[in-house]
Amino acid sequence: MKKIIAVGLMLAATAVWAAEDSGPLKLWYNKPAAKWLEALPLGNGRLGAMVFGGVQRERIQCNEISLWSGWAEKENDRAGSYEALVKVRQLLREGKRDEAGKVAVKEFLSEKGYGKPDFGAYQSFCDVLLDFEGLPEQAENYRRDLDLATATAHVSFRTDGVDFRREYFCSHPDQATVMRFTSSGKGKISFRLGLSSLHKNHTAMASGSEVVLAGQVDTKSPAHEGMKFEARVQVRAEGGTVAADGQQLVVKGADAVTVLFVGATNYKLEYPDYRGTEPAQLNAKTLQAAAKKSWTELCAAHSADFQRLFGRVALTLAGATHSELPTDERVKQYKKAQADRGLEALLFQFGRYLLIASSRSGGLPANLQGLWNDSNTPAWNCDYHLNINLQMNYWPAGPANLDECAEPLIGWLADLRSPGEKTAKTHYNSRGWVVHHVANVWGFTAPGSARGIHMLEAESAAFICQNVWDHFAFTQDKEFLRKTAWAMLKGSAEFWVDNLQEVPGGFLAVSPGFSPEHGPLTQGTYWQVMIVHDLFTHCIEAGELLQTDREFCDKLKQMRARLLPLKIGEAGQLCEWADADLEQKVRGDHHRHVSHMYAVYPGAQILPRATPELAAAARQTLDYRGDEATGWSAGWKINLWARLLDGDRTHKLASSLIAHYIAPNLFDLHPPFQIDGNFGYTAGICEMLVQSHTGEIELLPALPKAWPEGSVTGLRARGGFTVDIAWKDGKATRWRIAAAEPRAVHIRVNGELKTVLAEKL
Repeated sequence: MKKIIAVGLMLAATAVWAAEDSGPLKLWYNKPAAKWLEALPLGNGRLGAMVFGGVQRERIQCNEISLWSGWAEKENDRAGSYEALVKVRQLLREGKRDEAGKVAVKEFLSEKGYGKPDFGAYQSFCDVLLDFEGLPEQAENYRRDLDLATATAHVSFRTDGVDFRREYFCSHPDQATVMRFTSSGKGKISFRLGLSSLHKNHTAMASGSEVVLAGQVDTKSPAHEGMKFEARVQVRAEGGTVAADGQQLVVKGADAVTVLFVGATNYKLEYPDYRGTEPAQLNAKTLQAAAKKSWTELCAAHSADFQRLFGRVALTLAGATHSELPTDERVKQYKKAQADRGLEALLFQFGRYLLIASSRSGGLPANLQGLWNDSNTPAWNCDYHLNINLQMNYWPAGPANLDECAEPLIGWLADLRSPGEKTAKTHYNSRGWVVHHVANVWGFTAPGSARGIHMLEAESAAFICQNVWDHFAFTQDKEFLRKTAWAMLKGSAEFWVDNLQEVPGGFLAVSPGFSPEHGPLTQGTYWQVMIVHDLFTHCIEAGELLQTDREFCDKLKQMRARLLPLKIGEAGQLCEWADADLEQKVRGDHHRHVSHMYAVYPGAQILPRATPELAAAARQTLDYRGDEATGWSAGWKINLWARLLDGDRTHKLASSLIAHYIAPNLFDLHPPFQIDGNFGYTAGICEMLVQSHTGEIELLPALPKAWPEGSVTGLRARGGFTVDIAWKDGKATRWRIAAAEPRAVHIRVNGELKTVLAEKL
């Protein structure tokens, strides 16, 4: 085991750190996947693959992140809806909540969108199917694994005295899924390879050493053309032969085989048409470039690219680890004993792995399932939910040292502003931009329609701006703030300058307001006020940094001072609503949404040291709601308890997530699979070890007794700092703070607040 070279309690300019050996970062199994939630995920941000690992029949289920049904509507917004909004607000002033809700559904929500064919859903792409001639269904010494350190899946087994090995990875630099089949004997590799798709409008044809599947999504509307897609496979055999046979390629007697898979659609992220280059043209160019490289060169490029991101962070937790057990068995054992520290660390790194695999430059943001989906009618359309789920996907980006992975989110939001401005004008008669509960790849920003009143969540753009601000806070990239982020932040703030409503007491609040999935429609939900407060604060800070829009920022300061103040209820809870009657059942309320905890996390208005009364009320609310949840909700609660500085309660929630909401392949279960729980867990572990939202960097703020000894290297703190820590018996024994340039920083370590000089990275 490598040792951490001593740094001491004060930093030394010459200090050198080496990450401790965190053990094998592998998911492994002793049998093929029998179902999708047992398959192993690979991805390069755009192409995804699920490896099943069958001996005789192998299935590689593939995705391309832009493949959607639906189409780009010229007009999603509802003409005349602003008049209905005026009526709704008046009814809420009169206390007629039910009537206001009915009017909003009938006259304000869009008649298009969610639940309608135009909105669409994320689609499965295709399957690569391989039938291996002469191999049995089962074999000796079978092993299937996913190595997180190399982003490579392997399948190995022995039959009739011959050892077989298969390797798979999705390369970002070469934009291809790459497969390699080898054996210990010459001429032992023979198989048939074909492509299949769930889409009825597709054709497949093999020619030479390639097979091509071309298709088009069925919109079920003659007036609207569906998205086009194409998959292309090239087989390169060493020894033996490769021949086309109808829709399949046939390999016989090869010593080794390399398979290149490329895929594309004609989607382009560009409002309003979202149409780009034909997929056949894109694939031909990509495959031609990748085919010039050897297997070794493809591996080297993939490894260097992936390690540049993944290798930044290492986490070691002392204690029991059961890496000798297959991963599905480890999960089962954890349900009984919850004592596998290695599994806890593995799941943390798995979340980082998934973010790299599902969100890279040039692609779209990670959706409800990240990148991986085997259905054309997935749960909740596998879309972008903005009442917390999409935000959760990117919580780990900053603290887990994966800032680059936020680029697809930023690019998608930059495009979304244009339709969002139209929605703001039509539905609210206001400036700025807005997006509601759900969005898609077609620029849908309107409120509605299918799921009723809770689709009316106009704070969603302001909420996602928290992620935009955090991207700056962690990177300190002023060019990003000036050229990209400021327009998003200011535009969202302009919307709220025009839309905040005066409520009793002379305060400003959001009306109509809705606490996600909890209801009802009111003129005073606190979570929306919390979000607007943070948006205004970030705009004010950005304006000062950029020395711009001073009058606008002064206006925001004035309005922020008038926002409805947070309130503690009679039961000691943090109030969710301004309406007193809605707070009466708080003791028996176990709803999984805890939206008014936003001010604890990801916001920072409620702080245990600075606002102890509000922090105690937040804790009381979480106690009333209970620890039971769904996968994504458990992921959020981990972060909440970490921010409340309760390490043992945080660890209890983290353990519960593993014990109750994790599939055999470590995907998080809502259920069904939702990737936000994976990302929430990883973000939560970061919060347990490093917090930086108060103007200081706190080391080990929520360290549980279950982690008496350990180390972490490479976590990030706001301000552009990188943090390494080793601890024992609940105390930091060694630590290091580094930045691009040496500068002073306030840190809290072992209960002591001090100012130190950060080392140069």
